[in-house]
Amino acid sequence: MVNRIFNSPTTFLLNKSMDAAALKNTVIADNISNVNTPNFKKREVVFQEKLNSLLNNQRDNIDLAVTHKRHIIIKSKQDLEAEIRQNDDWSFRNDGNNVDIDVESAKLAQNKIEYDVLSQSINNELKLLRLAISGRG
Repeated sequence: MVNRIFNSPTTFLLNKSMDAAALKNTVIADNISNVNTPNFKKREVVFQEKLNSLLNNQRDNIDLAVTHKRHIIIKSKQDLEAEIRQNDDWSFRNDGNNVDIDVESAKLAQNKIEYDVLSQSINNELKLLRLAISGRG
């Protein structure tokens, strides 16, 4: 019973999203710290696309028959891990570095807001659980 409460789909998605936001913060900070490193290529966290894919697959909820496990890849909760990818886009700078400090600073500010919202959402989930346990509300 307790396991089911803490592993609800909402809690699961909030936790995975917070993990991704924390990783994104680290990657953005690393990009900013390497803004003057020659030939440094910025890195990005890929999570939102995976989350959208998972939600779309679950919304469609289509069971498919396959003859081989590699024919169709079905996204599951276990596939929802943030991934770091290097961005090899062309650089406008002579030193080969493709980090734009203004863009990265804006991403950092946006990520902080997203992290704060996720944190508040988890806090609200725990408040609801506390209310249910105490019988008040």
